[in-house]
Order: sequence, then C-alpha cells, then structure tokens
Amino acid sequence: LFFDSLTASPTPTPSATPSATPTATPPRSALVSIVIDCDTTAPGVQDNCTLLAVPGTRDIDVLIRNDSASSFVLRAFNFEVLNPDIAKIQAVALPIVLPCDSNPDFNQTDVTGSWSCLPGPYADDEGIVTGLHAVDNPATQHSLLVAFASSVVGLPTIAPGSSIRIARIHYTTSYTGLAPASVPLSFENVAAFDGSFQELGSCLPVVDTAFRCVGATLNFVPPLQSVAKVPEGNAANANQSIPAANLYLCTLGPCAGPGEGNLVVTERASSVGSDYDADGIPDAVDPNIAGTGLANTELGLGAYEFQVEYDNFVIQSVNPCDIVFSPGGTGAARGNVTQLGTSIGCAANPPAINGTCAMSFILENLIRFGCVTLGQVLGPSGSFDLARLNLIPHPDLTNDIFPGNNNGVVTILKDNGCELVDIFGHPVIGSINGGLTPVCGDLAVTVRILEGDLNLDCRVNVTDEQAIATRYGGFFGSLLYSKWYDLEPATHDLDIDIKDLQKVFGRDGSSCQAPIPAQPPVGPPVPFAN
Repeated sequence: LFFDSLTASPTPTPSATPSATPTATPPRSALVSIVIDCDTTAPGVQDNCTLLAVPGTRDIDVLIRNDSASSFVLRAFNFEVLNPDIAKIQAVALPIVLPCDSNPDFNQTDVTGSWSCLPGPYADDEGIVTGLHAVDNPATQHSLLVAFASSVVGLPTIAPGSSIRIARIHYTTSYTGLAPASVPLSFENVAAFDGSFQELGSCLPVVDTAFRCVGATLNFVPPLQSVAKVPEGNAANANQSIPAANLYLCTLGPCAGPGEGNLVVTERASSVGSDYDADGIPDAVDPNIAGTGLANTELGLGAYEFQVEYDNFVIQSVNPCDIVFSPGGTGAARGNVTQLGTSIGCAANPPAINGTCAMSFILENLIRFGCVTLGQVLGPSGSFDLARLNLIPHPDLTNDIFPGNNNGVVTILKDNGCELVDIFGHPVIGSINGGLTPVCGDLAVTVRILEGDLNLDCRVNVTDEQAIATRYGGFFGSLLYSKWYDLEPATHDLDIDIKDLQKVFGRDGSSCQAPIPAQPPVGPPVPFAN
C-alpha cells in the first residue's frame, strides 16, 4: 500500500511485488512490530497456542506494537495473514459492511478516527485481489485488511512500550485427527504509516524500512480419550455440560418422548486410536510400524468394557446393550455380537458371528458390560457410540414423590473401569494405569414428576385440572384429602385449597419436553461431583 505524502491522499494498491512464499524476517531496523495474538482470552500476547482437535472456532488478534522511545500516530496500515492449511482451519468469509467490518474485522473501538478499508476486508483474497500472489493456492488463505484515514483528526497515538489491536480474524477449526498437528500463521505484504503517511515499517516484502512481523502457531492436540454418558433429550431435559438429565415418572401412555418413563443414555467413546508398538504415536501416522503389515493403518477398537454402578432403589434396571459392533454400528464390519438382554435402540440378540458380550455380569446395583470380537478385521477409531443404557425408574417411587414443586430424587449413574483395546488386545493410545480410559464419565439423573401432572402422562391438561378440582375443599381427616393433591406448599398444609388448584391450572399446556415453568435436571451432589 503506497501513500502520497504530498497530497495526503491514499492510493490503495498492493505494496510492492510480494513473494509467493514468506521469506525469513528481515533484520529489524525500526522499533515497530506487528504481531499475532493467538489467544484473545488470555492477558498479554501469545504466539504459541494449544487447541483441542475438535470442531470449533478460534479468534486471533493482530496488533501493532511500539518498541521505540517515542510515540507515533497510526494513520494507515495493510497486512495479510497467511493460513497455509485450510484443511485444519478456515477464515470465515463474511459480507463486507463498509467502511471496514468483515473478516478481518477492523477494530474501530481502539483505532479511532475516520477510516476506510479498500480493497476488502477479505477472509481470503486469493483470486480476488490480483497481483498479490504469483500463484493462487486453493489449500491456503490470505486474509487481507487495508485501512487508512483521510484525516489526522482523532487518530490513535501509540505510546512507547504499548500496542494497539488493529483487527481480529475469525476462524473455524475442523481438525479432528488423533495425532498432534500444527498450523503456523504468518504475515505477508505488511506496512504501516504515521500521521504524515511516512512509512513506520514494512515486511515481506520490505518497501522502505524493515520492521518485525511476528506470527503465531496453533497446535492441535487430541482430546483425552474418554467414555462419556450422553443422555437423550432436548435442552429442557438434558444438560450435556454437567452432564445431567431428567427421568420422568410416566405410567399413562404413550410416554414416548425422551426421558418419559425411561431414559436412553449412550456411552460414547472419543479419541480412540491404536498404538501397536506402544510408542505413543497413533498407528495411522506412525512410521515405525513399517514391516508389520499395519503401516499407516489404525487397528481400531476390538473390545471394550465398562462398569456401571447405580442405586437400585431409584433405578430399577439399566439394560446395557452393544451399539458399535451391532448391525448398523460404526464397527459393523466386525460382525454382530451376542447381546446381554435387549433395550430400546439396540439389536435384539443377533446371532454370535464375530464376537460376544455374554461375559458381562449383573449384580443388584452394579453391571460390568464388555464385548469382544473375533478375528483381525479392523475396528473403528476416532469418536463413536459404544453402547447404550436404558434406565427404568423404580415403580415404588410413585409412593415417595408427588407432583409438587421441586420434586424428585437425584441419583448418580457412575462409570468405573472403562477399558478400550484394539483388535490384538493392546490398550488404545492414551490409556493409563495398565489400560484404563482417562475419562470414564458419570451422569446425574433426576427421577421426578412433571409438576402438576396428576395422572402421570407427562402432560398437564384438563384431565389433571378436573382431577384436582373434584378434591377442592378436602382436608386431612376427610376422604377427599390426599397428599398427592396437596401440592402447595411443598411440605403440605393438610388441605386442598385454591393454591393447589392454581398449581395445576397455572401449568396448563406443560409437558415433559417443555415444562412450564422449567424443571432443569439437577447436577450431582458435591461429594459425587466429577
């Protein structure tokens, strides 16, 4: 970007002829730097950041820093941030809102004054701004921002030792590999100018005065190998972040919604990768297993086991069944396995073709569930559904819980001893203590009644309203009275009055899938918290 210092009018043209590939940072002769901060949530500037290898978003900031002994006014700048690997991260293409709002997003809050941005901003200028790149590379992105102020009024002054954020770039991340990976973000075509349009510095290429361009590296690491419990249901019934879920008592059908009369919970495995030679490198990227016949191949899951502990006074049965090796499962190529019982969503005892879950055993409040497969067919890797539990509440709870305010019993479905092994019986990569999965997740289950649901059909409607209306006026000692209808207060006041009627009438239209008011699932008590 060249500026005519005589007329003080900017001419937004590319700054010199850029190199297609960034070269080494030139010697620093000016005490000005442009830097990338790859963690906008942490204080200071970070040029090396770690991200989990899961889909998500990431913002980076671009800052100009004054390392000199005197202040300067910032009046113009241009830069490109090179992302060399769009298979892992991608700058988000956004509409351009003049004068400068897009991606990169110009920072009007700190960079004060009257600014314009042409051309762009562009999340990726390749193929748009001609002349900047010798060859357009579809595997890379150049995020461009050109900004200049036509007047010196209100421009920011950068004091010695301070910096100013000039832009933020929004990325999405898509890398989900089991091996660590890195993406270095670097600068190209950078220049900055003072209040008189005199160059403060430039780099890659240098136009007049070299200054330092400092990139940043995003390091992707696979998340901890885990087996987590994922309850069914919408946001009103399940909170995946705790995790916790409601299990509603429902006896009058259809009771067909998630958590109505039963709760389906999926045991989900994540970050599963094999390590044949136990060197800590996933087989799919391990050059050291050449000659084994397994080079660059994940052996995948061959067997698994977990132990579920539960309170059988609250949960009558758990009903585990295999998903991953059953028909339609991620590891279906391994063949079917014999199930231990059946439950909703699981195959009904398929014949034993390539394996079995029959070694599992059930105690009164503990189930150890495990499945093995036969042969050398590669199993699944990565993240996938492993098994399924179908929780049935104890029927005696209808004598202990009533449809009033904040009713329910919180119980913990606890996982212990999660083990995942490859087809040769080796613990998958990331296992600890001889083969245990680092994360073996629990679930808090609130067994409850929908408030105001007197007939236990997971709805509050005219049927419930009629049921309590016929009890109106009842009191302790009268045959009209029952604690089931004495809803308010929660400790019972030994009569059925207008408060109790309004408790039901005020919830008309409520359902277990959309309770009125909300009945969010309760987290685990502190001694049992994960």
